[in-house]
Amino acid sequence: MSRVGRRRAITTLFALGASGPFSVRAQPPGLLAKLFGRGGALGDDAFEWLPTECADERYPMQLVSGQLHCGEDRIIEVPAGKIVNNGWGGIGSTRLIGDPIKPVPERLTVAWFSYAEDQFFGGSVELPRAELTALFRAGYEDPLTGERATWHRIIVGMGLGGWTSVWLAGSGLVREVARAQLETKVLDWRWVLDNPAIPRAKYVRSKLQSRLGEVAAARLAKHGPPVSTWPRYAQRYRWRMVVEGLHPPLDMSLRSFNGERSYYDFAKQPPGALEIAPKHLQITWRSRSGGRLLTEIQLDEEEVFGAFDKAAAGTAATTLRVGFATRKEVALSVESGAARLPLTRSRIRLSSL
Repeated sequence: MSRVGRRRAITTLFALGASGPFSVRAQPPGLLAKLFGRGGALGDDAFEWLPTECADERYPMQLVSGQLHCGEDRIIEVPAGKIVNNGWGGIGSTRLIGDPIKPVPERLTVAWFSYAEDQFFGGSVELPRAELTALFRAGYEDPLTGERATWHRIIVGMGLGGWTSVWLAGSGLVREVARAQLETKVLDWRWVLDNPAIPRAKYVRSKLQSRLGEVAAARLAKHGPPVSTWPRYAQRYRWRMVVEGLHPPLDMSLRSFNGERSYYDFAKQPPGALEIAPKHLQITWRSRSGGRLLTEIQLDEEEVFGAFDKAAAGTAATTLRVGFATRKEVALSVESGAARLPLTRSRIRLSSL
C-alpha cells in the first residue's frame, strides 16, 4: 500500500475528540477566490487555502497522517512525514497539490509521533465549519498594507499529552478555531522509521539531540516533558495591557501562549480586553529624534503564569503594565487592585528600525 493509502487507512482507528472553538474578527477572500466569485468556483463555502503543520520549538513532532475532511468524500491531506518544531501556531510544510480553491473542512483526523514522549497520538476533531466559513468570507485587515485580505493557511498543531489545536493564519495573524486532547495510539514504528537496523531509542535520542542541541536534549531527558502543564497555554484570564513611557507607542505584535498572533495599531485600535497569557511582544515607538524604535520582550513562562494566577485570584481586573522609563529601561509588572508583581526574568531587546 502507498504511504498516502496507509495514512488514509489508519484514520479508521481513531475515536471522535472534542473541540473548543471561539470567534474572531475577519474580512473577504483572496485573489483566486475573487476571480471565481465570493466563495470560489466550488461554491459559497470554498476558498483559497493551504494546510500545514506545527509543533512547539522545544518538543519535536512528526505528523504520520493528517486529513481535513470537507464533506462529500473530499479530503485535503496535511503535509506529513517531516519532523517539525517550528513553533506553536507557526506555518510549517507547504505542498502545492490539487485545486487552490478548497471547501471548508468539517473534521480533522490526525496521528503523530511525539519524540519527547516517545509516544504516538491520534484521533478525530470536529471543526466549526459554519464559523470557519464566516471567517473566510469576512477576512481581515492586512497589518502591513491596511488592505482587506483573507486567511490562507489552516494549521494543525501537535502538542504534548495528545493536545492538538487548529488555527487560521494569514499575514502574520493566527487565530485558534479548535482544540482537543486525543488518545495515545499503538502504531507500527515503521510509520516513523522503516529501518529495523536502527533501534528506536537510539533514533529518538539522536533526533532530539539534532533538533534541540545537546544541552536542551539532556535537560529534557533528565526532567522529562512537562505534559501536565500543557493545558495552561489555553487558560483564559481577564486582563488588559497598558504601555506607557516618554513617547506613545505606535503598534504592537502580540504572540500568545496558545499559538495566536495579533496586531494592534495604538492610534486606530489599541488592545482591549485580552484573555490568553502573552508570550512575546514586539512594540514600536517613536524616539525623541523622530526615529522608529523596536522593543522585543520574551516573557518568562513560569514567571508570567505565576503572576497571572496570583492576580486572577483577586476580584479586580489584571493589568500587564509595560513602562518605558528611558530608551534602554523597560519595566514590566502584573497588577491587580493594590497588588503589583514585577516581572524581572523577561528577555528584552531594543533596536532601531
